[in-house]
Amino acid sequence: MRVSTTQIFQTGIDQIQRNQAELNRTSLQLGSGERILTPSDDPSGATQTNQFERIIKATEQYQRNIDNSQPRLQQQESLMQSGTDALQRARELVIAGNNDSQTDETRRYQANELRQLRDELFEIANTRDPNGEYIFAGTNSLEQPFKQDGEGTVRYEGAEGTGSVREVEISPTRTVPVGDTGADVFMNVPENDGRTTAEVTNREADSLLIVDKAEVYDVRELDREEYTIEFAEDGAGGITYSVLDENGDAIEGRDGDLLEDQPFVPGESIDFAGRSVTISGDPVDGDEVVSRPAVNKDIFSTLDDIIAALEEGTGTREARANLATATNTALGDMDAAIENFNDIRADVGSRLKTMDDQSELNEDRLLDLETAVSEIRDLDYAEAISRFNQQQVALQAAQQTYSETSRLSLFDFI
Repeated sequence: MRVSTTQIFQTGIDQIQRNQAELNRTSLQLGSGERILTPSDDPSGATQTNQFERIIKATEQYQRNIDNSQPRLQQQESLMQSGTDALQRARELVIAGNNDSQTDETRRYQANELRQLRDELFEIANTRDPNGEYIFAGTNSLEQPFKQDGEGTVRYEGAEGTGSVREVEISPTRTVPVGDTGADVFMNVPENDGRTTAEVTNREADSLLIVDKAEVYDVRELDREEYTIEFAEDGAGGITYSVLDENGDAIEGRDGDLLEDQPFVPGESIDFAGRSVTISGDPVDGDEVVSRPAVNKDIFSTLDDIIAALEEGTGTREARANLATATNTALGDMDAAIENFNDIRADVGSRLKTMDDQSELNEDRLLDLETAVSEIRDLDYAEAISRFNQQQVALQAAQQTYSETSRLSLFDFI
């Protein structure tokens, strides 16, 4: 076989360039610490690495969502505790205000403190987070959710209904609401026990009728109707009562007897239609009490009502009866508000626990993924250094061989 001088030179140069390329590649691997520099180095490994890195980035985003959301929920939990403390103090004042040892002057002091607690709750309802967003405004977080008109009536103008609360993804399959709307926290609070309540709708002069409580004795018999308890004189100096439906017809009581012109016994419950109403005091002819299904009531109007009753004082029998009834109503409604606060606070705590648990899962997942990527992509320095030295020797040998070969020529043998 004929071997030309040009071919000899080209073969030597090609060998030197290949050795240089391999040495350069190993040098880059040592500099970067990565085994795979281009997909062609390991197509399968590069594909796996890309897949793992996409999962890592998504998991890191889930973790950022948790880190950004937790402080907001923690702030809401703290606000709920402050609101509960305010309502507990309001409850103490209401109980004290109904005590006969109090005077109208001291009741006005208590009313003033209740007004301050109401203002505190209003401030809590309009609290912002460190980003300047309103905690209880829902998705409409840049607008003040609670406002008062000229008469002091509080209105909620934040987001309501489906989609009113922002939700964040904390994993591919889990989302967590970041907050609650002011409507759910402060406005839509069920009256009394959330099922039924009773109120005085007509009070005659000199009446000392007091509604003590309204509760349910059999939920199976409970309906959504309104019933009126009417009081009348029996002609012998006593007072009777009748329980009438919406058509004005007397209905049966718990024991099956018709509740019409029944003798009134103060403090004895009147049972009908699955509900029980306890009335005390001294009602007079023409007094009326309505038993109806409970509806939602905001905590601001609950406080407004009892403040008005305390400021009215107890100068007359009617005013004293009004205060006693307003106290019982306010206590029931405040207990419902406190229970609502506690339920929401517990739910917030559950969400925070969910985030903590998911955060641990995300951290474990990131560690596993990064370990897997490291095993595929990272360089074995011991092997690479050994290979680098071998490639250096090979390159030097190729250069030396080329140097010696380049001196040969057929003319040296002529």
